[in-house]
Amino acid sequence: LSDRLKLLTGGPREFSERQRTLRSTIEWSYELLEEGEKVVFGRLSVFSGGATLGATEAVCDTLGDLSVDALEGISSLLDKSLLSKEEGTGGESRFVMLETIREYAQERLEESGETETTKRAHAEYFLAIAEEAEPMLWGPEDATWSNRLEREHDNMRAALSRALGFEAAELALRLGGALRWFWYIEGYYGEGRSWLETALAKDGRASAQARARVLEGVGWLADKQGDLDRAEAAAEEGLKLRAEADLGELVAAEFQNVLGDVARQRGDYERAARLVEESLALYQEAGDKPGIAWSLGNLANVAGDRGDHERAKQLYEEGIARSRQLGGAYPLGEYLVSPGFTLLLEGNPERTTALNEEAADLLRKQGRRGGLQFALDNLGWAMLLRGEYDKAKALHKDSLILCKELGDKSITSKSLDGLACSAGEKGDAERAARLFGAAEALREAIGYLQAPRESALREPYLEAARSRLDEAVWEKAFTEGRAMGPEKAVEYALAKEEETDPSTTPATEEPSAAQPPVALTRREREVAALVSMGLTNRQIASELVISGYTVNNHGANILKKLNLHSREQVTARLTER
Repeated sequence: LSDRLKLLTGGPREFSERQRTLRSTIEWSYELLEEGEKVVFGRLSVFSGGATLGATEAVCDTLGDLSVDALEGISSLLDKSLLSKEEGTGGESRFVMLETIREYAQERLEESGETETTKRAHAEYFLAIAEEAEPMLWGPEDATWSNRLEREHDNMRAALSRALGFEAAELALRLGGALRWFWYIEGYYGEGRSWLETALAKDGRASAQARARVLEGVGWLADKQGDLDRAEAAAEEGLKLRAEADLGELVAAEFQNVLGDVARQRGDYERAARLVEESLALYQEAGDKPGIAWSLGNLANVAGDRGDHERAKQLYEEGIARSRQLGGAYPLGEYLVSPGFTLLLEGNPERTTALNEEAADLLRKQGRRGGLQFALDNLGWAMLLRGEYDKAKALHKDSLILCKELGDKSITSKSLDGLACSAGEKGDAERAARLFGAAEALREAIGYLQAPRESALREPYLEAARSRLDEAVWEKAFTEGRAMGPEKAVEYALAKEEETDPSTTPATEEPSAAQPPVALTRREREVAALVSMGLTNRQIASELVISGYTVNNHGANILKKLNLHSREQVTARLTER
């Protein structure tokens, strides 16, 4: 259906005569137009998804050669049903052509010889909008500007496509660079990165500044997708370009932030802290408020992953305060999510739930998908710790669905882990094993090293599920999960259990005095040994680099498996052995 007019004039006989006469109807209406109105009609065909009156005036009369007022021309097109009117946000009218009429208008524009001039005017007009919007996405008018970019996204896509077609490298790079944060915030990770990569690959003269902004966009979008190698390469190229072109310290700060987050995800916390601290210092020296807020969050993430929760909370609190001063939803939404995860590890799922529900509500109100996957995943873990396994499963499935849309592989691995935990607690240990295996394989594939705080969260559930199965059965299911691949793993995780798993896992039974106790896992033996030495839960957590909540969970499992009721009994049992 890409060429509807040809279909209507030369299609199969079964098309009705009424359909075949549509082109004739369009031609008849077109011939009723005055010459100036015909020019407006043809030039309007460059818009995709409609246009406002302001856009029509700017693009259709870019040379000041229209013999008719743009508004009068539009009114005539409306009267002749060659254009329709829609009410946009805030009551602003939007003028839209049916696709079949638009194709006819494009033919008329081609005949006039004005196609390239009009398309370039269109691209330059939307470049101006994108560049005006970019700084506004970090302030109190962020929702207004984000919504405007969303309404004009089809026009932005058309402008990018034409700029690339014109071999206009500077225009394509500037437009892509101006849209990078819109794509990041709104969750267009894959699409945005594709446009930016295509623009980078085009030969042609372009400023170093435009290229640097695109490289930053590629770095952060690849980082979000879990493509750490590409994120690192883009940032390294950006730093090299900055040095060669002397682009300034703020550009260096941007790329150091990308490299810092890559290092954090790979588990190189010292390098990550150094890079982000240097970046923060550069932003502070320049008085760049969004950059300061952004870097504080990245530094807090590093501190949290290193296990320094107090430092992380201090940084998050400062970041939240600075984000509220900016007045926008971003990066405030992410700040509400991240400290919630730290509180989760400290055994406070209630506070985690409150912060992440606020974040999810904030993001949903603004129609933003980017960042929402973090909140949903955290809420799933909070429900898991509260023992509300059905709610946890529903939230982690919602997170997986969104991650699939966004292409976010790192949060996908976390939600797969969450669903594995819920499956194990609900008695389906084989399903849990497959999901744990799939999550581990995905982390390895993207080069993501799970931080100690994250492993501490899932470990008791993994050990509990593993203890319910014979080792050979567990290893078989775990290996099956590892072999699934990301797409199949997500499909498996989202499917109903009865559709994917045969009910083969036997129900667990409570140990009794007449039955030998279930063997302790390796971690449970370590915890039990430290208990017998008289260490407190906090001391055990510090010794094993796990959370206090995890120690409590292991302790409860030890008592249950050994059919005991106190720490003293555990010590006595181990002394007897």
